Amino acid sequence: MSGFEIAAGIVTFISASRKVADGISRLSGLRHAPDVLLALNNEVADLQCVLEDFEELAQQSSNTSNHAVTPGFIRAVQKTKKLLLDLEKLYSYELTTFDDRTGRLRVDRSAWLQTQKKVQKAQHDVQQCRLELLTAVSMLSSYATSSV
Repeated sequence: MSGFEIAAGIVTFISASRKVADGISRLSGLRHAPDVLLALNNEVADLQCVLEDFEELAQQSSNTSNHAVTPGFIRAVQKTKKLLLDLEKLYSYELTTFDDRTGRLRVDRSAWLQTQKKVQKAQHDVQQCRLELLTAVSMLSSYATSSV
């Protein structure tokens, strides 16, 4: 996988992370939404910032050499992709429902009770993913600096 392919993939991840962040933000802004959704939304926003840094470094890497694309780099990107897809599925299909009376989206209380641990785990996973990406960004940055 070349640096260019990674950079292109990260652009996709950034738009996916924005979509996930928007969805979770809508949920956390809903009446009766649990506070942990707001915390998860903040974690996803932090992940977006790291992805944007990651994208910039990956593009620089693709312009200079493919040697910076390590297995750890690829693993971090793949893990992020899976995590974002899981989060989108969680908020889109498992946590929300339409209120029959108002026709508006709301957090389903019974679904919340069933998925509360999953949301807390997702928050932890986002933190871990962000740390792995930060490590990869640091490695790329070091590589870019040392090859100059």
